[in-house]
Amino acid sequence: MRRVDWPDVIGQRAAANFQRRPAQGTVSVLSAADELLSYRDLETITRRSVEVARDRLGLERVALFILGDDEQLYGSFGTGMMGETTDERDIVFSPGDAHRDAISRLLSGTGRWLVLDGVPLVTQREGRTEVIGTGWNALTPIRSREQMVGLFANDAALSRSAIDEAKQAELAVLATILGNLFELKGLDTGQLPWTPMLPSVGRSAHSLRAAVLSPDVRSAIQRMREEPSVSTSALAKATCVTPRALARHFRDEVGVSLVDYRNRLRIERFLVFAQEGRNLLEAALDAGFGSYAQFHRVFRQELGVTPKEYLTKPKQSGDDSSC
Repeated sequence: MRRVDWPDVIGQRAAANFQRRPAQGTVSVLSAADELLSYRDLETITRRSVEVARDRLGLERVALFILGDDEQLYGSFGTGMMGETTDERDIVFSPGDAHRDAISRLLSGTGRWLVLDGVPLVTQREGRTEVIGTGWNALTPIRSREQMVGLFANDAALSRSAIDEAKQAELAVLATILGNLFELKGLDTGQLPWTPMLPSVGRSAHSLRAAVLSPDVRSAIQRMREEPSVSTSALAKATCVTPRALARHFRDEVGVSLVDYRNRLRIERFLVFAQEGRNLLEAALDAGFGSYAQFHRVFRQELGVTPKEYLTKPKQSGDDSSC
């Protein structure tokens, strides 16, 4: 090997000229990416993606939509009329020509985003979609290395300011990072014998049901995702119904009992933590189980094998055991 001493080759003064501070926009994107990488579940990542696009990149109103296996776009989180983050997981719609055009432009390499002028601008308020004016709306596809994940939509409905091309370019970079982050963080649930409870790229069954869930059931699901150790009585109290009524509504609307849903949600969280290299006890407790003995019993009851057996068995291609 031949060692090169760069200051001797190019000179001390020339070397100093390369010590430039990166552009603020680049720093903002990298800072946003670092934050998103720190989160463990996709639900938090989708919510914070919207917020960091506003807080760090300086965009005004942003919404993130996930493309499902059925080629429908599912809401995740967006921005309201006061600039606040709104939960938009109860909406689903078919991609229009503009959405397909934006995706085609990305796939063909002709553009990273598409700007629509003079189109209706909307907000989600109290379970309704309302038009709040007209203006420009930008669509930025989100794609991983393997698949199309979804898209960002952003506008300036609050200030009516002109589009900032530099900020749109930063959002396009963030979209690329986010797409691959989704792929990296996505839970491999191909061998689970149930429809995944955690939001996951390419699996939108939870969103398909969201549009027809009653407020108490929807609230219970959201609370369990945020706090997997929450009790049934606490869920019922928070939703102002009796535990028996909540349990009945939950089974009727979701298709499984509230207890089964919570256990499966905890198991999926455990698998996420275990895939990160954490020990089984720590992963089980952080997933919401009260003890390792409870976790072990529930895991074996749901999957038919012990946690160690599940994690060490080889994944078989073409396995169609899930339903």
